Amino acid sequence: MNINKQTFSFSRTLVSMAVVAACAPAFAQADAAELTTPDSTVSVGAGIINGGKRDASLMGQYNGRRNEEAVLQLDIDSTKRDDASGVVMIIKGRDLGLESRELSFAREKQGDWKYSLDYYELVRRDPRTLNTGLTGLGTTVNNVVPLAAGTTVGSVGKPGTGADQDFKLQRIGLGLAGEKWISSNLQFEVSFKNEDKKGDRAISRGYDCAAYVCGGPSNAAITQSATNQKYALLLLDEPVNSTTKQLEIKLNYAGQGYNLSTGYYGSFYNNANGSLRAVVPNLLYNPSGNLGTLFPAVPSTVIAGGGTSLQNVLQLPMALAPDNEAHQFYLSGNAKLAPSTNINFRYAYTHATQTEDFASMGLLGAPAGVSNLGGVVDTNLLQIGITSRPLPKLSLLANVRYEDKDDHTPEALYNVEGGEILPTTTPRTYVNRSWFNYRASSTKLTGKLEASYQLPADLRGTVGLDYTSYDRPVPVSITEEELAGLGAVRAKNEENGYRLELRRSVSETFTGAIGYSNSKRTGSDWTSLSNSAAFVNAGLGYGKTAPASQFIALNATNAFPMNMADIDREKVKLSANWTPTDALEVQFYAENGTDKNSTAASAVAGGKGWRETGSSIYSIDAQYALSEAWKLTGYLSQGVQDLKVNHSTGYLADIKSNSDALGLGVVGSPTGRLEVGANVEYLNDTTKYGIAASPTNTGAAASAANLQQAAVGLPDVVYQTTTLSLFAKYTLDKKSSIKAVLVSQQAKLNEWSYGYNGVPFVYSDGTTVSLKQDQTTNFFGVAYIMKF
Repeated sequence: MNINKQTFSFSRTLVSMAVVAACAPAFAQADAAELTTPDSTVSVGAGIINGGKRDASLMGQYNGRRNEEAVLQLDIDSTKRDDASGVVMIIKGRDLGLESRELSFAREKQGDWKYSLDYYELVRRDPRTLNTGLTGLGTTVNNVVPLAAGTTVGSVGKPGTGADQDFKLQRIGLGLAGEKWISSNLQFEVSFKNEDKKGDRAISRGYDCAAYVCGGPSNAAITQSATNQKYALLLLDEPVNSTTKQLEIKLNYAGQGYNLSTGYYGSFYNNANGSLRAVVPNLLYNPSGNLGTLFPAVPSTVIAGGGTSLQNVLQLPMALAPDNEAHQFYLSGNAKLAPSTNINFRYAYTHATQTEDFASMGLLGAPAGVSNLGGVVDTNLLQIGITSRPLPKLSLLANVRYEDKDDHTPEALYNVEGGEILPTTTPRTYVNRSWFNYRASSTKLTGKLEASYQLPADLRGTVGLDYTSYDRPVPVSITEEELAGLGAVRAKNEENGYRLELRRSVSETFTGAIGYSNSKRTGSDWTSLSNSAAFVNAGLGYGKTAPASQFIALNATNAFPMNMADIDREKVKLSANWTPTDALEVQFYAENGTDKNSTAASAVAGGKGWRETGSSIYSIDAQYALSEAWKLTGYLSQGVQDLKVNHSTGYLADIKSNSDALGLGVVGSPTGRLEVGANVEYLNDTTKYGIAASPTNTGAAASAANLQQAAVGLPDVVYQTTTLSLFAKYTLDKKSSIKAVLVSQQAKLNEWSYGYNGVPFVYSDGTTVSLKQDQTTNFFGVAYIMKF
């Protein structure tokens, strides 16, 4: 579902940006003084949002207005110059009456010095409303209180009887910057930014009892029952209270035919909260809507030391983002090697660390002798590029980028997972197995060569070659580095590709271009992470390498990580610009591309995991001048994204997202003092979840359960908006004007994450999440604009 971009773009700007559309220049002519001395303006007004709290939840995500209320409109744009000293002072303020306010101040003497101050606020409100019995909101300890008629086993749940909660996150940023020309060639720059983020964010916690963690005393059968609860899912409140600081210091030098910059950039993240813990009762909802007792821990006869009850699993602390920092030193520059040849380069060294103490974060049970992660990653980056025009009709480009990440984080046995003792015992028994953390060292090399040549008949051709290689460490011995969760990993990938483009001016009024690109990613043999008897007997035990086909021969359902798999990529682009008259301009664009997994796969079971991704975009934009006073604009676009996955549990997913957009606008001046405009936009974003049952790895028919689920399918997710914007601006005199804006939006979000067909999803404590499916919001504002 691709709704975020469109939703955020509109919701943040409904109040303020609709007003900006009315702020075109009031006069077609200006005297010489007005041309050399910019006007300063201040805009003061009021607006009202008509739409209840539930109707404005989509629109009000970023402007802080979810209630039907009046808002203050206040903007300022002031530029003042002291002709005697040459000092310029600039003050800009935007949306000062809203929670999304921005304010900046700058003072400078061009070519000598400058300093500035920036302040901003941004509030993001969760469009969904939570109804919950949860207490301890805003703290690191959440108390789970089931919404039920009683407190004993079998008590009937009463979802919807809790308190409504509307979560929000607020960012407050402050920036300081300054620069000084030390000499005519040397400039010093410094900037600092501090951003505080506070608020509440919904986060889930859940667990389904594994056989070696929680269950019956003999572990003969772990099943859900009317009175016993094998699994639980809770919605908690993550208390957000963090600060991000950024500092950059830079020296710039301009020489004869070359420029150099060297500097330092530092990033510092601090989280006041290290972990989140829930206090959970031993009674939670079962699927029938009654309270059931959570499964106890399995005894030591099942696994050494015994397991952990479901209640205590849910009460384990959840790690939040840890403190970290990074320091980068860099040198960059460019130079003219010859009249038609230029070179540019950049070198950067970055030292990043994560060393916050586990105990101070509220996290216990670290490996013996380990008090913090000790995370250290050093990165060296080198980039060199050359552009040249050796012939009037020939342009050349070459670029190389090398990045080496060296992860020095110590390895330790952090992760514990129960492994069944083989041969299988009755009842089954397990042993604790530990796994190392994974180091993220890597080396990446990318290169690009490109040549463009002006051909006869107004044709220009471009040919490009692209190369990428990616190296990563892989385990070689299970005694030194034991990883879990994957069947195989790959030490190296390489991708080679080419690009072709042909561009032509057919006439003075029509230009067009067609492009094609193709690339293939391959790699080294795969490294086994299996110690099963079949793999060991075949010489493919842990740390051994072989082609993918040998893994498939031993295990037809073996899935290979998509970021390491072989891939065939292909893309076609078409574009055109048509200007038949001075009044009309039309632009066309079309693009279609696919990425296909070409790793070896079983002919019977089919390749498992990600199989293919496709995308296409078609758009047309047009502008037409009816006269000098009236103009029309319009656009139409369609985008499609398709994702195909063959899941290991026996189903095939084909997820297709279609996005259609249409916009029409008109702006004009009926009189010399009046300017009016109207704009209507429509967006329809639909995601279809195609699902089918896949055959077994032996070629047998799909299971009855999978066939039944595929027949039921999944509903579409639909997001639609229709927005009408009207404005009028009347010029009172050369120094003042008045404007009025009316914006009406109808929005619809129909999705099944938190409920379907009017029935909400109920968490294990009775918490529900709701959002009004159809919303209508209107905004009307009037403002007075004064120039000074």
